[in-house]
Amino acid sequence: MAETKIGKYSAQERLNKMDVDLIDVTVEADVDNAGAGAVGDLLFKVTEIPNAVSVAGGTAILQSCVAIIETAGATGAFDVVITSASTAITEASDSSAMETGDSVAAGDNTFAELDATCGFFSITNAFDAGVVAIGDKKNIGMVCKAEAGSKSLYVWGIVQNTTDYAEKDIVLRLGFVKD
Repeated sequence: MAETKIGKYSAQERLNKMDVDLIDVTVEADVDNAGAGAVGDLLFKVTEIPNAVSVAGGTAILQSCVAIIETAGATGAFDVVITSASTAITEASDSSAMETGDSVAAGDNTFAELDATCGFFSITNAFDAGVVAIGDKKNIGMVCKAEAGSKSLYVWGIVQNTTDYAEKDIVLRLGFVKD
């Protein structure tokens, strides 16, 4: 368990020590699901967020996320899951890596595979901007911790609508406050 040392830094030193970083991660939505997805399907596979924390095994606070969806009109909600492990979630039928379009609830995952989950949030406010759809989530405040020896976090998504993402990219612009 981490020990909190309140008097280690003055208030000014703590403020000066914090780094804010904006990291873009591109994920491919709906690569194996021809047509519209179903609620609960995997939207995109586990993808690395490189340098999400300042030091190996360190922590950060995920403060915001903007989703720029290459599919115009893709305004339905979806969930974003942040984890500290690169382990792919698995498919129930043969325990292989789950493909997009597979039901997350029907997965063959174990507690050990999912216990590195830092949290999740939903993007529910996407709007059609013509060539793309754009949505965001502000004030997330999710505390995230990387695995020992790593500066990376990981992300995967769950469909919460019936939009056809047409095998297009989604750029997740993640705002971190790093320790």
